[in-house]
Amino acid sequence: MRINKIKIFLFSIIYAMISRGTTYAAEYVLGNPINAGTFGQVVEKFAQLLAKIGIPIATVFLIYSGLLFVTARGNDEQLKKAKGTFYWTILGTAILVGAYAIASAIVDFAGKL
Repeated sequence: MRINKIKIFLFSIIYAMISRGTTYAAEYVLGNPINAGTFGQVVEKFAQLLAKIGIPIATVFLIYSGLLFVTARGNDEQLKKAKGTFYWTILGTAILVGAYAIASAIVDFAGKL
């Protein structure tokens, strides 16, 4: 008798899970989360995302390198570290902005074809 109760309980749970999934399956529509219709638009959206993330990070590192310059107080090793941080931050920002400009130019050029 106990085994029959367990079987009935498991069957009712499985039935409830299956019937609910098929009932609500037609209501959910998978949309386009980035609103891009072409590959060029996807590349442009990705470049915009990288810029939105990268520019604040670059700003933080520029502030950090400025603090390194201020706290160096003439110490050659700390000045070297501050100059290196500033140099690599500027180089990374230039690469980021350049990649965004190139992606936008390619999308614009491909759109005119």
